[in-house]
Amino acid sequence: MLKKIMPLIARIEKYLLAITMSVTLAFTFANVIGRFALNHSLAFADELVVALFVLISLMGAALCARENDGLIGLSLISSRLTGSKKTAQKLFSSIICIIYCIVLTWQGFIRMISSLLQGEHTFVMHLPRWIFWSFVPLCGICLILHFIENLLEYFCNSKKEEASK
Repeated sequence: MLKKIMPLIARIEKYLLAITMSVTLAFTFANVIGRFALNHSLAFADELVVALFVLISLMGAALCARENDGLIGLSLISSRLTGSKKTAQKLFSSIICIIYCIVLTWQGFIRMISSLLQGEHTFVMHLPRWIFWSFVPLCGICLILHFIENLLEYFCNSKKEEASK
């Protein structure tokens, strides 16, 4: 079931990332033009771009986690491992990544709920701050799913390789 859902989730992530990047680019460009042409900064654009940058960073990390070696890592040792040592290393690193993403998701969720209950708003746009905090648990869940997907795919491929030998 995970194999059927994950391509759809990845497609949604890609579209969301493309839209968010386009909006960020447009507001940043408008802000630069406003500063030079009108000698006035668009304060709401700064606030929005900073909030959307969190979404861009985490969603981009989630899409990179979907790829086998998409995230930055030091493969000095892991690339030289073979067989059961490589499998153990892959399992260990995936579990550490998943635990980290669970903590990230949980802390983002706690902050989102806290912001919602306290009725916090952004300074300039006066939007509910919980909306922007919701990016953290949403992307954290995507990260967790992609790490699990990547780990399952690794084990399926390693079983296929063993069977073909």
